[in-house]
Amino acid sequence: MERLINILKQNEKITDWIVVNTVSKSNEIFLIKDKVDMNRSCVTNETSVRVFVDFEENGDKFKGDSTVVLNLSDSDDEIKEKIDRTAFAAKFVKNKYYELPEKEEGYATLKDIKVCEDLTDNFKKVHDVIYKDYGYKSKVNSCEIFAYENHKHVITSKGVDVEYPSNKFTFEIVTDCNVGDEPVEIFNGYDLTSIDYLKIEEIVDKQLLETEKRSSAVRNEKMENMRVILSNEAVEEFLYYYYDQARDAMIYQQISSAKLGERFFGDNPKVNFNMKINPTLETSINKRPVDSEGKKLVEYDLYKNGVVENLVTNAKYSYYLNVKNMGQSPVFEVSGGDISVEELKSQDYIEVLAFSSFLMDSATGDFGGEFRLARLVKDGVESFITGGSISLNVKEVQDSMIFSKELKSRKNSLAPAVIAFDNVTIAGK
Repeated sequence: MERLINILKQNEKITDWIVVNTVSKSNEIFLIKDKVDMNRSCVTNETSVRVFVDFEENGDKFKGDSTVVLNLSDSDDEIKEKIDRTAFAAKFVKNKYYELPEKEEGYATLKDIKVCEDLTDNFKKVHDVIYKDYGYKSKVNSCEIFAYENHKHVITSKGVDVEYPSNKFTFEIVTDCNVGDEPVEIFNGYDLTSIDYLKIEEIVDKQLLETEKRSSAVRNEKMENMRVILSNEAVEEFLYYYYDQARDAMIYQQISSAKLGERFFGDNPKVNFNMKINPTLETSINKRPVDSEGKKLVEYDLYKNGVVENLVTNAKYSYYLNVKNMGQSPVFEVSGGDISVEELKSQDYIEVLAFSSFLMDSATGDFGGEFRLARLVKDGVESFITGGSISLNVKEVQDSMIFSKELKSRKNSLAPAVIAFDNVTIAGK
């Protein structure tokens, strides 16, 4: 790193630079049925360099940038040549001038969880949790398990010098069931911050249930005026609409209707909407103390009681909008409502358990999609349906949507376990 920094400092063509070094250690285990087919580990070391070049044309100031990835084996001359080419390319990027984040004090310290070591020491326990008998007719067909320990080091020309761990435990499982009219096979991947046996058990149980129920699910007729309940990962994807609407780039490009200090909801919504950015949320695999530009990340309110309090920002667009740069973290928390999941399910409802592809258009607010599996409860009778679809718009339903008071941790959030929408039409055969 030292020789790279010296080369960057000596290059007079470059105005600023950001260096991100990532050392990654991984353990990977591949299983067919319940037997290990392959077991491997590797270590990689990658350095990306983003260079900035300030220049003027016809009296206008610009800041161009370009990125290059360097290899450990590169000689000084090779590094200099790559940096020169990258600086040359940066001059063709005509972004209006802006300033990069300065060094600050008090960067957050993250817990370094040794997931690779944990997987090596406890593989049998992980294996037994995944492959135990859950009492379903569906079974785990195959599995791939990955443990990643990443060490990131961010150094910038503005004096930022921060190191932090970025670790995760990932597993992918294929489940199948052959008891219905047609065989069903489902593949899904899951990311956790550590080897959490209870969470793994919950995930496997849920996928086995969905696999079995999908094998016997029937195609639904069109239904109207139904309560639809979003659960699982669709909740986080839906809530990203509000995150995206409060991004400085969306506002600068006039795609978003959000305005600082103004209400984003109607006068009497059923939810008191509170969203905050929490860049060091313990349960998120994307927690970090700085963003990709070296900006110190802190917890702050994005929406408070339905009002836009702050924006999600980067150096460029915050400078253009003349607002405080809060940095860019994808991790957020949303407060729960006043009604329990049990109460939300006390009337007829459809709970979408798995979409073929959940679509959320952050520009228009359109969301929905075809579902692979949904639980239908009508007149107290539970059944499972497939092949239906929903199509809604956030702006039309946000004042009447209901959040559960229970919260659930997901990849990038801590948010309501479910969200309910009333008077929804379900398309069917």
